[in-house]
Amino acid sequence: MSDWSFEGAGKIRTHGVAEIETFASPHDRPDTIADTPYQMDAPIRTLIVDDEPTAREVLSRYVERHATLETVSTCESAVEAANMLRERDVDLLLLDVEMPEMSGLELVRAVEDPPAVILVTASETYAVEAFGLGIVDYLVKPVRYARFLKAVTRVENQQLGQSGSAAPLSSSQEKASAMSSQADADRPDSNTLFFQEEGDLTRVRLAEVQYVEAEGDYMFIRTESSKHMVNTTMKKIEAKFPSDEFARVHRSYLVRLDQIDKIEDDTVLLGDTRVPIGPTYRERLLEKIQTL
Repeated sequence: MSDWSFEGAGKIRTHGVAEIETFASPHDRPDTIADTPYQMDAPIRTLIVDDEPTAREVLSRYVERHATLETVSTCESAVEAANMLRERDVDLLLLDVEMPEMSGLELVRAVEDPPAVILVTASETYAVEAFGLGIVDYLVKPVRYARFLKAVTRVENQQLGQSGSAAPLSSSQEKASAMSSQADADRPDSNTLFFQEEGDLTRVRLAEVQYVEAEGDYMFIRTESSKHMVNTTMKKIEAKFPSDEFARVHRSYLVRLDQIDKIEDDTVLLGDTRVPIGPTYRERLLEKIQTL
C-alpha cells in the first residue's frame, strides 16, 4: 500500500501490495511449505487499532509471541489508522469496532483494498455485518491466545492460497458464551464465582479476592497471588459479590472489607496497595465497617 488515490465517496484505494505466490495443490509447493503449512517467507505486518490502552497492550503481547507477525504500529483510533495505512505497508488489521469519530467497520468500508482484518471487540452484535464485509475472523474480548492463534492461522491460510474465504464463528465460542451466561445467572457455591477469562471459565474463591479494579472494558480481579482480567461491568461484579463482604469505595474499585488494614482520609490501604475512596462512597463504606 505504498501509493494511494481516492475514488468515490470516502473510498481509499491502495496500490503496490506485494504479490503472494500460490500453488494449485500441496504437492506443487516446496517441501518446506508442505511440511510446515503456516511458514511465511516474510512477516505479516500487523497494525493494532483500539481506543483502550489495555486492549492494545494485550494484542501487542500476542503479536510479539507469534513467530510470523510483526507490529507495524498501534493506533488509538480508526482515524489514526486510516492515516497510518496511507504511510505504511500493512498485511493485517487487528481492529476494534466501537471507537470515537470513526468505527472499525466504517474504516473497513472506507478502504478500497483493505488488508486482512480480524475484528477484536467487546460486543457480539456486529458479527453478521462484519462477515458481510469479508473480515477474516471476529474475536470477542477478552481474547484467549489460543483463539487469537486460530484467527491468525486463517490469515496465513489465505495468504498461502489455502483458503479463499473467511470461516464462520466457531461453535466452541458460542458454547463458551452460553456457559459464561449460565455461570453469571446461577452461582452454585456462594463462596466461589465462575467468570469467563480469555474464553475459559475460571473459578475464584471470594475469600481470596482483595479488590476489583475497573479499567476500560475490563475488570481486574486481584487476589494476593493472581490477577484475572474479565470483560464485564463493575455493576455486574458488585451484584454478584456478597454485599456484606465487599464495598464499593470508588467508581473504579470494589474492595473486600476484611482485607482493609487502614483508612487514611480518601485512601484505603490493603497491605501495600493504596485504593482511592470516592467522595460519594465514603459514607457507605464507614457504615459497613465496625468503628469505635
